[in-house]
Amino acid sequence: MAGSKIILYADDDADDRTWFSEACRTVSQSWQVHFVETGQQVIDYLRNTRSLMPSLIMLDLNMPGMDGRQTLKQIKEDESFQQIPVVMVTTSINRIDKEVCHRLGADLLITKPDTMGKWQQVIQQLQSLVV
Repeated sequence: MAGSKIILYADDDADDRTWFSEACRTVSQSWQVHFVETGQQVIDYLRNTRSLMPSLIMLDLNMPGMDGRQTLKQIKEDESFQQIPVVMVTTSINRIDKEVCHRLGADLLITKPDTMGKWQQVIQQLQSLVV
């Protein structure tokens, strides 16, 4: 898809990846979504596919191995990637998680939706970050 935006979404939960993909389709977003399951896969993707840089990175807060916070920190410390908007996705309602993510450079922290309608609302909200 020429001209479409690339979204890199890291989440170890297959159901959440499916929800996001379906919500993009129903909201008619022509985003190319690349899914990975770990923070290390995000870093590897960024380092190895420089010609296909994402317009937005979405990180699940809690992933095995390198979690979302550690991944966010590495992204924002690298001058090649720090300009890419990062959205943290979590089931946590912990205020400290939100503060830490913002301090590390997250552009947005959203609570992981549990219905298609809520996922569609998230897609609408993300449109302003995907430039």
